Amino acid sequence: MTIKGVVFAAAMVISSVSAAYAGSNQSITDQHGWGNSAGTYQSGKHNFSGTGQVGGWNSSTTIQSGRLNEAGTAQFGFGNQSLTVQQGKGNVSGTLQFGHGNDAQTYQSGVGNNSVTIQH
Repeated sequence: MTIKGVVFAAAMVISSVSAAYAGSNQSITDQHGWGNSAGTYQSGKHNFSGTGQVGGWNSSTTIQSGRLNEAGTAQFGFGNQSLTVQQGKGNVSGTLQFGHGNDAQTYQSGVGNNSVTIQH
């Protein structure tokens, strides 16, 4: 691998920052393209976050606190932005974005809330 390739790979790893505190939280991020960024923060127990990005300059942030929360974000295209914040227990959120320039913000607090956002 060339030095340019190593620098590019390091930049991609740094731009995908995830943090999970407490027990049994899980975060999965899969990115393909250029300049995508994803960040995940989890506190509590048994929370799950999955983020997939294909394209360029997409941005996703997921913040979860509590227990048994699930969030999934998929972005296809360029310049899409997503923010998901969940607090409480058993909340489920899904965000799907196609195209370019979409912006989604989801906030859930309490128990058993469900949300689906689709933009194209």
